[in-house]
Amino acid sequence: MASLIDLASNRAYPVSATTVIGRNDSCQIQLDDPMVSPTHAEITRDQSGGHRIRDLGSRRGTYVGSHKVTEAPLRDGDELMIGPCRMRFDASGPVTTADDSEELVRLRAIVALGRAIGVEHDLERLLTRVLDTCLELLRADRGAIVIYHPHSKTPALTVTRSRSGEDFTVSASVLGQVMVSHEPYLRTEVDTDVVLQRSHSLSAQGVRSVMAVPLRYQADETEWLGVIQIDSRALANAFGPKELELLDAIAGPAALAIKNAMLVRQVQSAISDEWRRLERVVRDLPLGVVVLDEHRTCVMVNKWVTSRHADVGELVFGKVVDQIAGVSCETLVGGDVRTQITSPESECTFSIVANTTDGRESVIVISDITEERDRHNQIAHRDRVALIGQLAGGIAHDFNNLLHVIVTYASMLEESLEDPEARDDVHQITHAATSAAELTRQLLTFSRRELVKPKVVDVARAVQGMEKLLLRTLGPQTQLVTTIAPRLPRILIDTAQLEQILMNLVVNARDAMPNGGIVELRVAAVDGESERQQHRSLGTGRYIRIEVTDTGSGMAPDVIARIFEPYFSTKARGKGTGLGLATVHGIVQQAGGEIVIDSTIGAGTTFRIYLPSTEQSADTSRQIPVIRAHGGTILVVDDDDTIRRVTERVLRRAGLEVLVAASGPDALALAASYESSIDVLLTDLVMPGMSGRDLARELSTVRPDTKVLFMSGYHQHTPLEAAQFLAKPFHRDELLDKVRRAITGDDAIRS
Repeated sequence: MASLIDLASNRAYPVSATTVIGRNDSCQIQLDDPMVSPTHAEITRDQSGGHRIRDLGSRRGTYVGSHKVTEAPLRDGDELMIGPCRMRFDASGPVTTADDSEELVRLRAIVALGRAIGVEHDLERLLTRVLDTCLELLRADRGAIVIYHPHSKTPALTVTRSRSGEDFTVSASVLGQVMVSHEPYLRTEVDTDVVLQRSHSLSAQGVRSVMAVPLRYQADETEWLGVIQIDSRALANAFGPKELELLDAIAGPAALAIKNAMLVRQVQSAISDEWRRLERVVRDLPLGVVVLDEHRTCVMVNKWVTSRHADVGELVFGKVVDQIAGVSCETLVGGDVRTQITSPESECTFSIVANTTDGRESVIVISDITEERDRHNQIAHRDRVALIGQLAGGIAHDFNNLLHVIVTYASMLEESLEDPEARDDVHQITHAATSAAELTRQLLTFSRRELVKPKVVDVARAVQGMEKLLLRTLGPQTQLVTTIAPRLPRILIDTAQLEQILMNLVVNARDAMPNGGIVELRVAAVDGESERQQHRSLGTGRYIRIEVTDTGSGMAPDVIARIFEPYFSTKARGKGTGLGLATVHGIVQQAGGEIVIDSTIGAGTTFRIYLPSTEQSADTSRQIPVIRAHGGTILVVDDDDTIRRVTERVLRRAGLEVLVAASGPDALALAASYESSIDVLLTDLVMPGMSGRDLARELSTVRPDTKVLFMSGYHQHTPLEAAQFLAKPFHRDELLDKVRRAITGDDAIRS
């Protein structure tokens, strides 16, 4: 047998009747040098037994000796150049035994198949390569591989190959024989086989010889995948036991390669399924996801992004992206990026987080943080309001002390004057001081430090009682339309504060319509659970909803954001204090309710007040009449000298004995030295050193029968029992009434 000997490695390659030389796996002589063409040259044996070489269009040419040839005869000892490889043609070939030759063929088949196993995991291509190897090594005309379902054992995949390129039908008879026996199958003469003659399929296709083996990837015969079938149409007895043994030897590694390819397909299918599930999840996420490849091409974009193109830009799958939400891709791609932007289109704020892995794909996540921004601003607003409230409470304490002195002295002066004009002048002083006290009360309401007296209120009756006053407040140009639902539940609130809410909201609506319009006042009962869909801060249970709607100019978002800030006003200087809506906000929050604004520029504004209802019945307790004093001793304690003096004067005019002290320790010393009884201790709550509470506690140890009245201009320190408290500034009649009740034993506690 002729051979080619590689002069560099001294390796001998057998030359058959037709031998192709090149780098392809299908070549009989495979050379690994990259300068060798995939199919470089072909050696054939002619009828006389000689050999010829033909160049197959190689890039570097084929040489015999020093001559480049297209086709030339070969003689024993000729040197060939196949690309850069020097080889010698040996017409006699190496001396080998038949067994050695068969083993060499077997090894070549397994090596060729091993190459296929190592580089190919696509199942169809792998089956094709296995069949091509079998057809070449076994000189067969056609071949087929049938893969079966593992459970049903029905054909799942069939691949056929033929030298002529035609398609053909695989013999069910042959497949059935192998499936039943799980053993190799060989028929050298199809025409003489009784079983195959019944099927007619092979005879009709001109098949002369056929063999088939099971594809087993383990020694256990139950672990088999399918069948390899090879046939010859040219020759009877084309295959013998040795060819069947070789096909069976090929089937083992082929089955393992096929099993691996099937596992790869399963993994790829699982990955594909997982990817589709991931795509579905990402597609419906309530935030935006964009994936860019290393060329900034969009390879994934979810529904959120495409629906917000006005804010984040047009992002189209398969298109190169320059910017996202106004941020350039140069900024986003290349590392971990976190930024925030506000869209000029919708005034929404977006958080953009970009992450690039291995310098390749970049994942950009976009989330709408407008609500989070608004909540942050609301918290900051509440903190700011709380700080201002603390300041307001402190100022109100000192202011109330001054107002108390003014109101009390003015009242006494007005009572003593006989001249009507002078009395009217003093009355104006009292009125101005009372107005100042009302402003202070608004400050305290806003800061939640006002002494409130909540009681069960019939809202319908309260609104109806306010209608005439509201109409007068609106004036002739503005119409008031009131709608009150029937059978409303009651609420727990200070009546004066409810009236203040209504008045402030109606005045605000009037001022929003300088040329007149319509103010709608609607009162209804609602369920907190249903309203929470729009207003998340509401709790469960029943609420009274008070709505005030105007047909004015509406408010911009930046105005709405500050509308409850104290001293914030859109009115001209001198037209408002800026405390009206801040006071309403404070009252509503203090009552456990919520306030909501809906406003559109040019379409008007609606304020919605939600106040929790109560199951308590209306307050029907009788009013305690004023009881005239029958004498008594009062110990007055206040660190403010003007408060002490005016209080002492009022009490002495009422016929009471008065002791005064500037501090808690002074009061205790005076009480210890005073021999008679002390009926009432009237003390300021907030004093340097010893507070009014501590004084009352100390005095009770030596004078347990003495009753206590507290007074303060700083209402945060109000005791639990309002009956024993006087809120500065108070009228002298209120003072005398409290003192008389204490002396007679009504509405006061012992020290």
